[in-house]
Amino acid sequence: MTSTVQLGEMSWPQVRTLLEKDPLVAVPVGAFEQHGHHLPLQVDAHLSQAVTTRAAEKASLQGRAIAVTPAVWTGYSPHHRDFPGTVTLDDTAFSAIVGQIARSLWHSGFRRIVLVNGHGGNAHLLRNLTQTLRYDHGISVAAASYWDFAVPDIADWRQSPIGGINHACEMETALVLATRPDLVDMDKARDHYLDRSRYLGADLVAGGSVTTAASFAELSETGVIGAPTLADADRGAALLEILTDRLAAFFADYAAWPKPEDLGDRS
Repeated sequence: MTSTVQLGEMSWPQVRTLLEKDPLVAVPVGAFEQHGHHLPLQVDAHLSQAVTTRAAEKASLQGRAIAVTPAVWTGYSPHHRDFPGTVTLDDTAFSAIVGQIARSLWHSGFRRIVLVNGHGGNAHLLRNLTQTLRYDHGISVAAASYWDFAVPDIADWRQSPIGGINHACEMETALVLATRPDLVDMDKARDHYLDRSRYLGADLVAGGSVTTAASFAELSETGVIGAPTLADADRGAALLEILTDRLAAFFADYAAWPKPEDLGDRS
């Protein structure tokens, strides 16, 4: 599928023409952190970009005016910094950077801005940012993690029990195998399941009722939580199609929402 949706590949006159169509603009938001011995640091930024781009291409083929920015390559990952190579922003810097991106897009004339998250540690900050942008700056944006649109599908797709999809896990490993197999060393993949209170989340799609903070170094010697050994490229490709179908369906739905009122930047 050839991409025609990359905002960074457009000239400013092309963007001006695009804006006449009330387009949606999607901002992939990732992280730069350890993913065990078998996956690289860029997994979250790569997958948020890959999933968002493919979903946008599908939406574009259905007649939606849509563009995708380059991924925000780092995010909120202090819980991974005990592993070498992790680059994290604090909560203030993360919210400021992503917020400035949204404000710039709004200033350009985009009124349908979606922040597509690819890292669990960013999720709560992005939810809060949607409120800060709206109430402090008069800017309306939507935010969601790409897997949130397909939780029932992931439950059907998975082969691992609960605890097998968390970090550098069955799902992430399969998706990278499907999109960048050259970045995966399956000989180094090792499963690791958490053994802790049922009130604490141990799975990306089956969270617990209680939130607490812990370093990944306390939870896993390798940095993996889940079952990457169950991953393969074919199942990753199948899941990628599901995820991008679901995200493309949201893009279509969001494009039909009432256009947000231009309240102006209140800063």
